[in-house]
Amino acid sequence: MTSSPEDCGEEWGEIEQFVAEVSELSQSAVSLDEFASEALDRTVEMLGADGGTVWMVDDDGEFQPLCYAGTDDGLTVQSRSRSEHHTRLRQTIAESGQPQSATIPAARTGDSPNRSSSASDFYLCTGAPVRVDREVTGVIEVVQSPPQSDAARIGSERLLAIVGDLASDFLRRQQLKDLRASVDRWRQYEALCQRAHASLDVRDTAFQLVNDGRWFIGCDRASLLIPKGEQLVAVAISGVDTLDRRSDLVRLMEALARSLAPSRQWLRYRGQKEPLPPQLEQPLSEFADQSHSQSIDVVPLLAPSVSTSAGPSDAPESLVGMLVLEKFDATIDAAWEERVTRIANLCSSALRNANDYESLPLLSLARWLRRAVGYGELQRRKLTIGGIAAVLVIVALQLIPATHYVEAEGEAQPVVRRNIYAAADGEVVEVLGDHDAPVSADQVVVVLRSRELDLESERLQGEYQTIEKRLLAIASARVQSVADNSSGRFPGQLAAEEQELKQQLSSLQTQIALVRKQQQQLQARSPIDGRILTWNPQQLLSDRPVQRGQLLVSVADLGGPWELELSVPDRGIGHVISAQNKRDEPLEVSFTLATGGAPTYRGSVAQIAGRTEVLDGQQASTRVLVSVPGDAVQMLRPGVSIKAKFDCGTQSLGYVWFHEIYETVRGWILF
Repeated sequence: MTSSPEDCGEEWGEIEQFVAEVSELSQSAVSLDEFASEALDRTVEMLGADGGTVWMVDDDGEFQPLCYAGTDDGLTVQSRSRSEHHTRLRQTIAESGQPQSATIPAARTGDSPNRSSSASDFYLCTGAPVRVDREVTGVIEVVQSPPQSDAARIGSERLLAIVGDLASDFLRRQQLKDLRASVDRWRQYEALCQRAHASLDVRDTAFQLVNDGRWFIGCDRASLLIPKGEQLVAVAISGVDTLDRRSDLVRLMEALARSLAPSRQWLRYRGQKEPLPPQLEQPLSEFADQSHSQSIDVVPLLAPSVSTSAGPSDAPESLVGMLVLEKFDATIDAAWEERVTRIANLCSSALRNANDYESLPLLSLARWLRRAVGYGELQRRKLTIGGIAAVLVIVALQLIPATHYVEAEGEAQPVVRRNIYAAADGEVVEVLGDHDAPVSADQVVVVLRSRELDLESERLQGEYQTIEKRLLAIASARVQSVADNSSGRFPGQLAAEEQELKQQLSSLQTQIALVRKQQQQLQARSPIDGRILTWNPQQLLSDRPVQRGQLLVSVADLGGPWELELSVPDRGIGHVISAQNKRDEPLEVSFTLATGGAPTYRGSVAQIAGRTEVLDGQQASTRVLVSVPGDAVQMLRPGVSIKAKFDCGTQSLGYVWFHEIYETVRGWILF
């Protein structure tokens, strides 16, 4: 009977869905048993088979059933495993590596009263290999009732082949995962061994073993006890820095270890009270009740005895400690005992080495001597290194050359500058120039008026006119006295009086000229060509009284040469004078604006003052005039603050850095 296209489409959809489900199962399954059982159930259901089995090859090369599904009483796994036809089919699949089918006679049991008499005496067995790296490690087989068409048989083989490939992928992933876990585990164990043997101190070794061992084994608490005399004493518990040996938990643990020591057997407790010797039952029950642990392992740590003869030792192994492992639940995996064995062997060797080291004679004295020698060597090493470093620094400070600079501050001023003062007491009438205004030589800048000079001028003019009138009267009287002597005055008297008046008149003329000159001086004139430096002179001076000698305005030639007026501190002027005396040319000076942001220029010393001054209560300093190069004039303005450095020649680096300290100490010592 031919299937319709709709039926074929539904069948293919079911197959695709089945393959997708098994593939997803292979990705999500945790163990091989889980994956094999679920995949076999779905395969049997998909093929409508009577049953199925997953066979895996054991270490001896024999097929062993891993799981089965859907078999009835007449087709049990045990009967098929004993069937020669089944064995031959599995061997054929393993050798060829291809899915195979075979019609196999049913192996019946004699005690099957419920079997139907109409059942077939043959069944169809279809199997497919499970390969890992081209090696067949298992077979998946299903059992179907005949008859089966060739197309159905081939379809079953293909479907089983797909399931076998997915099982192969699952096994490869499991092997890769197990291999990675094994590599990580060995790396962890190697690091643990290195840390365990890093110290020969018994207490340090014990703490390292219980803390790292608990993490490696996967238990909740690990404890280590070592023999001291006839007792077993707890020396380390994981997660605890110090332990109290008087606590109930520690006392019961030590009692359990002492009870187990004579037997030297591994005690395993999994939450169930199994028959135990009387000497172990009570200590174990008390410790389990106190610790609330569902799983307890007490492992004796045995180490080979040291033989004094040349041949191998026949003495029994000695007890070097007891390892107590606790878990608060009873879940123990398959690799638990393997990990415990590894840690127990590691603890045995590490504790034996530590005990051998601790038993050395005069160990305390040797430790003290080693610490003393080590401390002395460390101190000597530090002193040697420090001394060498100090010598190198001193030599470097003496040999490395450096330029010795003396710093100073000051201001920039034009060389040609003049101050205009008041020539007499008076008041300002008019200011004929503003700040930075250009002026020429003999130009009137400030006009003054003196009321005293005006009054004096008027008084002298009045006296002068009075004397002139008196001279005219005397001249007229002399003429009348010649014509008529009745006046009673003699010509000689008139002549004398006339002469006296002429002298007074001459004196008045001189006084008038002097007053006029003083009045002319009330017009303050610029002595040079330049610019007014005084800030806002009109507001400063207009209609204000001034006294003789009072500064009115300052005028400077900004286009002419400039100079720096620097104040060199008293502690540095000696170096400047000494450096200047050693040179024939003027000493070089580097300077820049104190506000920063300007380039550095170089000038030369023009004059050094012959005396030291104390200005405005500051430290004693000496004035030094420094010439300014032409390219620096454009950045200067009168009175701008300057920072300068005098180049006093090349000295050693130590002298340049520490000469002030040296001079201060030298002054304390010598004076």
